[in-house]
Amino acid sequence: MRLFAGVTVAAVAGVLAVAGIASATPQMLSAAKKAGLPANNCQYCHGEALPKKETFKPDTLNDRGKFLLSDMQKRNLKAPDVQKLKDYAGTEKK
Repeated sequence: MRLFAGVTVAAVAGVLAVAGIASATPQMLSAAKKAGLPANNCQYCHGEALPKKETFKPDTLNDRGKFLLSDMQKRNLKAPDVQKLKDYAGTEKK
């Protein structure tokens, strides 16, 4: 029983560590819209329609999401800087 509990704790910690890499929220989508970006849904940065923290994998991000993840890692941020999306080369200008 102790071994199972230890394995479970380790698995949860691993998932949380990966989820901490990119913690997208509905507020980020809202911030992107307020910044004038054509973000209509989560697929603006993600490959999945409704990404979940528990199952997040960096390789499921589209190019825009990978750009934000890379920027976040370079700048040692805890969360992506949505304003940085304006610097993404593929962003459509209104």
